[in-house]
Amino acid sequence: MDLTLTVAKVLGMYLIISGGFLIFRGKTVPHLLKDFYGHPAIVYLTGIILIFLSSLFLIEHNIWDGSWRTVITVFAWAVLLKGVGYIFFPEALQRMVSKKMLQTLNLFGVIAIVAGLVLFYLG
Repeated sequence: MDLTLTVAKVLGMYLIISGGFLIFRGKTVPHLLKDFYGHPAIVYLTGIILIFLSSLFLIEHNIWDGSWRTVITVFAWAVLLKGVGYIFFPEALQRMVSKKMLQTLNLFGVIAIVAGLVLFYLG
């Protein structure tokens, strides 16, 4: 199976489950984020893991052909940048999570589910 199709299915499943979590258990997100950012070692390790996984994918699949496969590449670059942010700018990422953003978790959940279903279908 093509790497893009596999990643589309995995990323689609992840987005569907994450979106469901945001819709049904979104009230726990502020507590999770507080605990997450309260442990610098966990934030650092998360950054390392994100950089490692996204780099592996980008080395094998850095496609910019304008098709739906480019969406997967954009996701991989976003994950890489987020990993770099966790390592070098964790305080800035923590400040980006505002109370206003946390109030719209249901909307983010719906968007994640729709994007996940599309990716899973394409994969």
